[in-house]
Amino acid sequence: MIEIQIAGAGAGKTYNLSEKIIQFHSENTSHKLIYAITYTNAAKKKINDEIIKRIGYIPDQVRVETVHSFFLNEIIYPYSHFTISEVYNNAVSYSLPTVHAYKNKKLSLLKQKCIIHSESVFNKAKMIIDRSNSKHGNKTKKAKVDFINSHIAAKISHIFIDEAQDLDGDALRVFEILSENGVAVYMIGDPKQAIKFPGAFRDFIKQSTGKDCNVLSNNNVTKRVPVEVLKLSNPLCLLDEKQTNTSGKEGRVTYIKSSNINYRSLINHYKSLGHLVYIEEKQGCYDTHCSRNVFLPLSLEEKLFDIALSRNLDGRLFITSIISEINDRLKNSLPKQIITWLSRHVDLRLEKEEYAELIQHLDHVFVSGESSKYVVSSIEAVKGLESEVCIFILNQTMYDYITQNIPKAKYHNKNWNKAYVALTRSCNTLIFALDPQLFSRNNLTEVESYLKSKGIAETTTL
Repeated sequence: MIEIQIAGAGAGKTYNLSEKIIQFHSENTSHKLIYAITYTNAAKKKINDEIIKRIGYIPDQVRVETVHSFFLNEIIYPYSHFTISEVYNNAVSYSLPTVHAYKNKKLSLLKQKCIIHSESVFNKAKMIIDRSNSKHGNKTKKAKVDFINSHIAAKISHIFIDEAQDLDGDALRVFEILSENGVAVYMIGDPKQAIKFPGAFRDFIKQSTGKDCNVLSNNNVTKRVPVEVLKLSNPLCLLDEKQTNTSGKEGRVTYIKSSNINYRSLINHYKSLGHLVYIEEKQGCYDTHCSRNVFLPLSLEEKLFDIALSRNLDGRLFITSIISEINDRLKNSLPKQIITWLSRHVDLRLEKEEYAELIQHLDHVFVSGESSKYVVSSIEAVKGLESEVCIFILNQTMYDYITQNIPKAKYHNKNWNKAYVALTRSCNTLIFALDPQLFSRNNLTEVESYLKSKGIAETTTL
């Protein structure tokens, strides 16, 4: 049986999930494990902290894990050799090359070394336990899959999934298969906050209707998102998902223009206090932290690892330090200069293919020291976070979605969900930052007029 709960921003999803886990554990007499699963390590910590706050400890039978760790430890590592004749004993999650040929080559090299990349985890887990997969084409192979599913069900009684909207169709199918084999599954999530896989959770809910699945009534109350912010975010919600604030907090929404003498001070001030400052993605003079996510060709990593061992150094720490240094040098050095430095620094000779792959990647992530005046977060990076004051740097795309100046065919897509996420991070004050270089069609006068029509006034001070 699967239970699905849709809950909007600030509805207390983590608290409610923790409460269900604690309640079930207190009533449970089975020896089986209870899993709490979420998408990120930060969310995992929140669930851990909530359970400890409530009862003082994490019970032995309760395991709190990320979905990747769960799939790796409970499905892929123990069973991949048994059903699909592939052996994995390690996993990595660094960025892959953007060029398709390089990416496939890297994945192939990893597979040869019994390493799986995080991008492949969802699909591989489904492949292992889905008896309808083409790899399980005869009775003998299907019997192996059935054995694995019965073995997992004998070990795990319940799986509680937080932020289920972050899962793709493959991951959701894995949990559906586990439920079909006797594991009770509870999912809580918000389709409006699905950015990476925007339609997967809604599609899963639709497809589950009529099956052994109970879709609970929507939880549309919020204590965190203020009333003034809800006036902007609710138009992006389906009719049965519009939210109401139960805390009575009115909140405040305002805006500031980049021409304001206090603009830079305001951004730096709130960043220094740990508040959220974010933009849709890197644009103009606004850089996001994820723009310099460096990886090294696998063969180059192996060479560096051997060099570290020859110098009696820890290989992984040595490679991490090299990547960190490259990140720093990307601020002021050209990719070719960085490769020259790397070759001299570690006395390393790059093969032609290694050089081509590395220069292509560094060219892609290169950001010169003068190209970015502001380093802020992306909307995707702040999803799941909150702060008293949020500065949302508005651009043309997000303005179009907030004003719904888009074709209906684009409703509830990735950018629509990004706009909803961006609007609902604030616990009290939301500040729109307006910079004319980020608007390709509307001038700031038009944008200001729209904001003022919504009762949003300009701020001129911190």
